[in-house]
Amino acid sequence: MKITLITEYDLSDRDTYSGTAYWIPAALKSAGIELDCLQVTLPEKLLPPLEEAALRCKQFFSRWSKDGYFKPEILTRRAEYIAETLKARVANLDSDVILTALTPLSAAYLQAKQPIVYWSDFIYSALAGFYPDRRLHHVDIRWDGHLVTDACLMNAKLLIFSSHWAARAAVELHGITKNKIHVIPFGPNIEVDHDEEVIKSFIQQRKSNTIKLLFIGTDWFRKGGDIVLNTAKRLHEMGHDVEVTLVGSKPRDEVLPPYVNYIRFLSKNTPFGLQKIKELYRQSHFLFVPSRAEAFGIVFCEASAFGLPSITTYVGGIGDVVKDGVNGMTFSLETQIDEVCSYIVSTLNDADKYAALCLSSFNEYKTRLNWETAGRQVKELIQGYLG
Repeated sequence: MKITLITEYDLSDRDTYSGTAYWIPAALKSAGIELDCLQVTLPEKLLPPLEEAALRCKQFFSRWSKDGYFKPEILTRRAEYIAETLKARVANLDSDVILTALTPLSAAYLQAKQPIVYWSDFIYSALAGFYPDRRLHHVDIRWDGHLVTDACLMNAKLLIFSSHWAARAAVELHGITKNKIHVIPFGPNIEVDHDEEVIKSFIQQRKSNTIKLLFIGTDWFRKGGDIVLNTAKRLHEMGHDVEVTLVGSKPRDEVLPPYVNYIRFLSKNTPFGLQKIKELYRQSHFLFVPSRAEAFGIVFCEASAFGLPSITTYVGGIGDVVKDGVNGMTFSLETQIDEVCSYIVSTLNDADKYAALCLSSFNEYKTRLNWETAGRQVKELIQGYLG
């Protein structure tokens, strides 16, 4: 089976889309799929000069508009233009299937003889009222985002989502039939080359009287960074030694207490960034990212791959990644901080319970939350469709 992957991203960049754009083709290749990649270049996404310039001017001045932020990347016109520029490039493809991933632009109005498969972690229409920044989008952008998504979902023969949350959104917001939709979780956007015995050594290294919490996220408010700090403050007030590492973001105008360390964005494109991320996963007791909105949460897959339990919230697609008592715990956004503190302390005070949680977290990675499994399931799904 031969697949042509049409992408708008640089597939060599491990930071783009948190690295997912890099790992999707890697997953397909690991499943033994013959893969061609067709990248939609920047010139192919840009409209004719005068039209593009007019949109950029509108985008600039929308910063002061009460009607919301104008984001021209997701316009219907741009999706139509991309389809026009791709028409000649796909006409002579000898692949069995065309797969587009992550954003709906390339698949929305694409005309091809091959069936189109779309693989993503979100539906724009669902994000529009969920992610804080999407709620600020101009009404025209929100409408065009809905239309482009609708066209993509209708044009694709198979729809693959990383969570049941996104799958339900396709049904409820776009009227897509359920038999066209399938759920296959993503994996960690980081290389993993260790086994369970190594995880056991990580658990031994974590034995400490200091509670070590790890927060990773570039969107401070949406990822719940303030909740992390308030929880750490409460643990400190209760007399516990606590150490928090913030990676990627911090509060703008707040002096961090001595027990909080801040690390700027760590790039997976650099050996230092990659090794530092792995080190933090190995040494922490919990990954703590209590998101207010989240489509999936690759970071929880990565934590599981290092036997690190996650503490988070039951919002969006997180429930498909973190299973209570298996690879962490999810709380509601209304949960009192004392309840979260009680869970952290009681779990760490029971060494056997914590060790079992770490091992079951790793097992979730081995059996479910990995790219090899995802690639194999996608291959089987497409083969079943082709017959």
